[in-house]
Amino acid sequence: MMLRKLPLFPTLITIIGVLVLCALGRWQLERREWKHRLIERLAAAPNLPPVSPVEFQRAMQRELSVQYRRAEISCHAGPKKPYDLRPGASAGGTSGYFVVMSCRPNNRPPDIVAVAGWTRRIDAKDVVINLDHELSGIIIERPYGDDPGRPRFMLIPDAPIPPLGKPRQPSAEDLPDNHLAYAGQWFGLAIALSAIYGLWLRKRGLVAPTPKPE
Repeated sequence: MMLRKLPLFPTLITIIGVLVLCALGRWQLERREWKHRLIERLAAAPNLPPVSPVEFQRAMQRELSVQYRRAEISCHAGPKKPYDLRPGASAGGTSGYFVVMSCRPNNRPPDIVAVAGWTRRIDAKDVVINLDHELSGIIIERPYGDDPGRPRFMLIPDAPIPPLGKPRQPSAEDLPDNHLAYAGQWFGLAIALSAIYGLWLRKRGLVAPTPKPE
């Protein structure tokens, strides 16, 4: 196969496109390595000592991550309605809602909320719960994203407040790890783009057939 003079602009666009797609594929492979390290770190987090008040303060300043660490909080706010209902599963995997409570005795925005338990009932948001418990469980960071008016932490306890059901504890194994598939897609697109460009050249007669030996 012999190449005649190639058109500059389509060739340049194709080369840039292939390089960008390959770079995105490589980036996904690097993200896959990062995700594996993250999963390993989070899987080990529950085995660390419970989060101390000093560590909470550092986490509030984003100097330290306490994701999936164990913690203990005193919740003696008395009778009050839930702060929120969040979609969540029971310990047995049944879909429903987490009944989220603020342990502050006043109406000030809380820094940390606690899941009192799990329920199937959407009207649980109107049910008064007496908060007079010591709660121990797993910490989730930024349950409401980066909204500054929302709590920075949420505790999912080992044992619910009766009569609520036991909520499912978070696990590092629940984190998605699709980076290898994404990398394959980007590399596949790069190959497809190269093939399409080659077919386009052949169609326009810019690729001459290989001469047969005499």
